[in-house]
Amino acid sequence: MKSYRFYGWEAARVRDSLGLTPCDYYDLLSGIWCEETCAPRMRKDWTPENRTLGQCSITAFLIQDIYGGKVYGVPLGDGNYHCFNDVEGCVFDLTSEQFGDTRLDYANCPEQDRAVHFAKAEKKERYELLKERLFARRPALVPITMEHVERYGEIYAAAFSGPPWNDPWTEADAVIHVRELLETKTAYGLEYVMDGKVVGFLLGTSMLFHYGRTFEINDLAVDPDYQAAALLPRCWSAAKRT
Repeated sequence: MKSYRFYGWEAARVRDSLGLTPCDYYDLLSGIWCEETCAPRMRKDWTPENRTLGQCSITAFLIQDIYGGKVYGVPLGDGNYHCFNDVEGCVFDLTSEQFGDTRLDYANCPEQDRAVHFAKAEKKERYELLKERLFARRPALVPITMEHVERYGEIYAAAFSGPPWNDPWTEADAVIHVRELLETKTAYGLEYVMDGKVVGFLLGTSMLFHYGRTFEINDLAVDPDYQAAALLPRCWSAAKRT
C-alpha cells in the first residue's frame, strides 16, 4: 500500500461517485498545485518541493465540493487559519506537508465560511483555476459507445493475453468479441476515461425475471498500463450505483 505524508491519510477512506479517495485526489492535485494557485503572500517561498504551500483554503473547499462535509481552520496565531476537511468524522488535511515536522492541533477548530474566504476575488479565482484543472485531469466514467469498440478490443486483448491469464487473444478477435456483445439489445456498459483516453471498460447484459431485472457482467478489462491505479474496483462500484 502506498504511503502518504499528509495528515489523516491512513483513515481517509471516503470515496466519491467515481470511487476516488482523498489519496487519489492528493495524487491528482500534486501535479496541479503551482505558484499560480498559491496564495499571493506566499508565492516567493513556493517551490515544487513545497507544493502544498499556500494552497489550503482553495483545496479544502474544492474537496468539500466533491465529498461534502465541513471545512475547519486551525488558528495560526496571525489572524489566518489553515483549512482542512472533515467528512462525516473522517478528518484529513491534503496540504499539511507545508508545515514540515510541525504538528498542528486539529481539535475544536472553528468552521470556515466559504463566502467569507471567497469574498477575496483573487482567492475565488485561484479556486476556480484549481477546480478547472483538477476536473480536466480527473478520471470519468461514462456510458460505453460503439465508437470506441476498437479501443475496447485493444484493451481487452492486452489485458487478457498477458499474465495471469495468458490467453491467446488478438486485437482483431477482441474487437469482434466486444462488438458482438455491444450489438445485443440489452447490452450496457461503462468506460473509464483517464488522461484523455479510454483506459478501461465494463460491459454486460440485462435480463428481466419475475423478481426483477438483473445485470450480468461479461467483460471487465483495464489497460495494463493503468492496472496499478485500481480501476477495476472503481468500475465495479460505479456499475452497482448505476
